[in-house]
Amino acid sequence: MPGVSGIRERIEAAVAAKLSPEGIRKPMLSERLTVCRLPWRWLVRLNRWLAAAGKVATGIWCAFVASIVLGFDWERYVRDALNSGRPLEGAFVLTILLPTLVFLVARSGIGYCRWRLQRELWRRDVDRLGG
Repeated sequence: MPGVSGIRERIEAAVAAKLSPEGIRKPMLSERLTVCRLPWRWLVRLNRWLAAAGKVATGIWCAFVASIVLGFDWERYVRDALNSGRPLEGAFVLTILLPTLVFLVARSGIGYCRWRLQRELWRRDVDRLGG
């Protein structure tokens, strides 16, 4: 069947064009100074550790939110820690806002680092398959 082999060749050419090293974006300066210098096993290991750190951060934040929903009085502990029991304006907002901001900063940093690691892993994998 000549028609089937022509379709097959076009599909193979399209897949090869998508996986060609020419389509890979060059690493940025920050990537060349950081993740490009690491060996493969360290990239994989760091990716695993960052994934675990993200899950731990999410779990801690979810436990914090659950404790608020279940009625744990964080406001009292924040007031005691910051002001020796005297009235503190905005203790409840501080109680909710500060851990949420810390969580968002931590998850954003972890996500950014994982994104860079995964780009380098992908880049090396495509080079390995193409070479």
